[in-house]
Amino acid sequence: MTAPVTLIVPDTLDCEVRFAPPADDGTIEGIAVRFNTVDSYRTSFDPRAFAWDGKSLPLLWSHRADEVVGSVRSVSVEADGLKVRGKLNLEVQRAREVRAMLIAGDVSGLSIGFKRLKDESRAGGIRHITQARLVEVSFVAVPSVPGSHVTSVRTVPDLSILNRSITNAIAALKGK
Repeated sequence: MTAPVTLIVPDTLDCEVRFAPPADDGTIEGIAVRFNTVDSYRTSFDPRAFAWDGKSLPLLWSHRADEVVGSVRSVSVEADGLKVRGKLNLEVQRAREVRAMLIAGDVSGLSIGFKRLKDESRAGGIRHITQARLVEVSFVAVPSVPGSHVTSVRTVPDLSILNRSITNAIAALKGK
């Protein structure tokens, strides 16, 4: 629920700002795998390799099935790779630790667990996956596929920056 706030400076400024409740809910987005990119196992993935059935998938810490930190809520094929959106379960200690590492920039990699269904051989001994079933997505320190990483972590905004900006804008407008 948003509540309007109207700032009025006589003869100078009339604006409305709407604030929503903080969205510190553990939502993350990222590219889980880049397509047509050779990974450290000499494997690449076709953009048509994954068909997601809409079921939730586990978000793991470093492919450890005993360290579930959340779940993947959506999967989509984008130009730059397989995009995932998920949510960390902030009731779990390890999820809070992962979130802290993501925000600090200590960890940003993503990696997938999958079952290979079909592949084809490519030059140089590359195995190109043409069909696979996604099993899980993991946060990792070093992703196997270059460029697979978290692209956003939802956090509570720092309203002090907004407050300073508004104060400076009002002061500048009063000076004119």
